[in-house]
Amino acid sequence: MMKRTFLSRAVGVLALSGLTLSSTLAAAAEPAGYPDKPITIVVPFSPGSATDTSARIISEKLGPRLNVPIVIENKPGASGTIGASFAARAQPDGYTLILTSSSTHSATPALFRKLPFDPTGDFVHIIRIATIPMMLVVREDAPYDTLQALVKATQSKPLNYAYGSPTSQIAGATFNTVAGAAANAVPYKSQPPAVTDLLGGHVDYLFADLSVVTSFMQSGKLRGLAFTGHERAKDFPKVPTLGELGYKNFDLVVWVGVAAPAGVPDAIVQRLNKEVADILREPDVVQRFESLGMQVSPNTVDEHKAFAQTQRQIWTQRAVDAKIEPQ
Repeated sequence: MMKRTFLSRAVGVLALSGLTLSSTLAAAAEPAGYPDKPITIVVPFSPGSATDTSARIISEKLGPRLNVPIVIENKPGASGTIGASFAARAQPDGYTLILTSSSTHSATPALFRKLPFDPTGDFVHIIRIATIPMMLVVREDAPYDTLQALVKATQSKPLNYAYGSPTSQIAGATFNTVAGAAANAVPYKSQPPAVTDLLGGHVDYLFADLSVVTSFMQSGKLRGLAFTGHERAKDFPKVPTLGELGYKNFDLVVWVGVAAPAGVPDAIVQRLNKEVADILREPDVVQRFESLGMQVSPNTVDEHKAFAQTQRQIWTQRAVDAKIEPQ
């Protein structure tokens, strides 16, 4: 009798333990009450940038899925470090997110001796949204019909190229190195103002995210001389890739993603990854990104963490190869 009683109690304890464990796992999978107030997405660049466009496309779908407003907060300046620093210091509760990119979290560490944030340690990288090849563009009335003509012109008289992000700075310097071009770098707070000055004749050419210059190329105001993708851009099939032109090692591709301050509960991170990944599978969303020259490329949380770390190493090496001195 005593043996049966002991076994009965043991089974009861195990059943209760199993119930408790199941409840714990359920709580971890579905954070109670999240979200119950607006979520802010920090964009470290000006309206019209690739990160800003990406944030607005995602927010239109994410808000209804989570049943809360999504607020876009642009915090441009200092190559994106102002917005990134703000997001890094935010409460890790899932209500402040940041649109990360190869500018703020890959290239910037190579351009500054000391950053006010750690691009990998201060953030949990939730998901990659898209990759974005760059386009080298000139005004439609520029005398350079080909990339070779542009390079030759720089060797006769140094030209001025604009850059509005850390990635476009490294792209321009890398091009100078591999092509033997002589050109002066002119900095801008973001890419849209750089495009404005290019159109106004204040600079000679620009490496820009394809999403930023697509409309100007389609309207005939800007002309592409080279594309950094592995293949030609679908909407601009006449523009050769840098690889086709002999620059095989020049394959810089910009990326954008979503991150949160380090310390956000894993359950929230996993939920946000799933929600954004589902959004990126919707045909209309894919079409909108593709129309901007952006290729959707969602990944898992673990994959994106590894991707962000690897990209930081790659962009740093490219800056070293281009002999860019950190400021």
